[in-house]
Amino acid sequence: MIVHKKEDPQKLGTIIDEVLSERGYLTVCKEYGIVRLWASIAPEKLAEESRCERISDGILYVRVASASWRQEAVYLKEKILHRIHREFGCPTIKDIVFY
Repeated sequence: MIVHKKEDPQKLGTIIDEVLSERGYLTVCKEYGIVRLWASIAPEKLAEESRCERISDGILYVRVASASWRQEAVYLKEKILHRIHREFGCPTIKDIVFY
């Protein structure tokens, strides 16, 4: 008699991540999520005065309302990048350009 070991059930999110990763789409999905969630990623005041427009070659492009907001955004860039990597699990974003 052959005994088959049953595997523990996996969470659906884990299975989806595995399939997306195998096909090379997981990075694109995470990056799209960053664009979509910009308002919850950036500090509140900056989020109100800016709009994340796109990602290209690991660079996040964010339009800001004025030169003074651009200055503030540049000051916060490292903190925002750290949050994107740590909390949102998207290490492919290497830089943010505020314009």
